[in-house]
Amino acid sequence: MGKSDERQMDTPLYGIVDERTKAVAYQGDAYTGRFMLFAVLIDVVIRSFNFESAFFASNWDLMLIVIVGGMISTAYQVKSRILFNRPFAKSFLTIFAFMCFSAVVAMLAVFLIK
Repeated sequence: MGKSDERQMDTPLYGIVDERTKAVAYQGDAYTGRFMLFAVLIDVVIRSFNFESAFFASNWDLMLIVIVGGMISTAYQVKSRILFNRPFAKSFLTIFAFMCFSAVVAMLAVFLIK
């Protein structure tokens, strides 16, 4: 194996991390943080009205806020071409596997709590 082959095997999910990659990742996280901050604020206001809704009583609204927040950060990073820049299949499979694992853990937590 040459040096370029070794380097491609050791590249993290983002590829080679430079200042631009860090800045875009931080900006995506900042957008997610702002969204989640205001979404939770609005959620608290809605919950204070004491609606008899199963959606709010079961806390799925909070799970939806987390999922949408993650999608915002991921979409910004894909748009800025730092997430899926190099090996596309490896990046996609890693993210997809993590999403599936998180969904299974959430589902098990819901069923075990009841």
